[in-house]
Amino acid sequence: MTTTSAKPWARSEQLGQCPVPPKDQQWVERWMRWCVKEFGPEVVKREIALPVSDFFPPGFVGAPDQVGEMVGRVCTVMGVDPDAVGVQYFESPEEESRALRSNRGRHRTVGRYRKVDGHAVIELDLREAENPAVLAAVIAHELGHVRLLGEDRIQGIEVDHERLTDLVTVFLGMGVFTANAAYRFTKSVQGFSVLPLGDLTERMLTGTALDPTHHLGYLTERQFGYALACYCLLRGETDPLWSRHLEPGARAALKQGLQYFADRPPATQHR
Repeated sequence: MTTTSAKPWARSEQLGQCPVPPKDQQWVERWMRWCVKEFGPEVVKREIALPVSDFFPPGFVGAPDQVGEMVGRVCTVMGVDPDAVGVQYFESPEEESRALRSNRGRHRTVGRYRKVDGHAVIELDLREAENPAVLAAVIAHELGHVRLLGEDRIQGIEVDHERLTDLVTVFLGMGVFTANAAYRFTKSVQGFSVLPLGDLTERMLTGTALDPTHHLGYLTERQFGYALACYCLLRGETDPLWSRHLEPGARAALKQGLQYFADRPPATQHR
């Protein structure tokens, strides 16, 4: 008898359950509440950014001036003054890309954040410009660092600031991009991860040595999906049209989270 494993987005019997484990649920809800207090409740009322043609510069081919224009667009969404952020570019050697794709390489950094003389600087690998939606996710993550570290918002706070940076991208309107980039898989080609302050490790790249999956960012697709459900709750949305732009896994987690809220509203609801 042949059996097939259920797709994560087809588990209708789980729609009344939270899509993430209790520990993850508590973490997401706690820090979404923190975002409300830190950035203000009106921020979530802004229009969410979507991976549609109008968001990208016309005729986008990854040229530095086009990437710079995209940085400006993401800055607008996330409430960052583009004139206050320096942007630098680098291009990783082709042999690093080939080695990583063949699983021979262990390190590749595609984005970084740092301060230079007190000013925020983000660095972007132009090789990521081949996919503008993924590039936008990389930019959003780096600008999340600008909002947190550059604005001294988490000084003295004990938190995994990389995960919080991902969560901030959701709260500030770039969650569809970062959720879609969070989880990808292929049988033959390895991918890349954002690692703003260091180098990529094999575990971060693939989860396990034999698992062909990898993460772009620090939250999983289901954590992103639940964070987006919390975002919807704050916005008063129960069936957002923009969810159609999400990859299936993240969209399923969002749907499951919204159903869970309908059955038992969580503590993230803003009062």
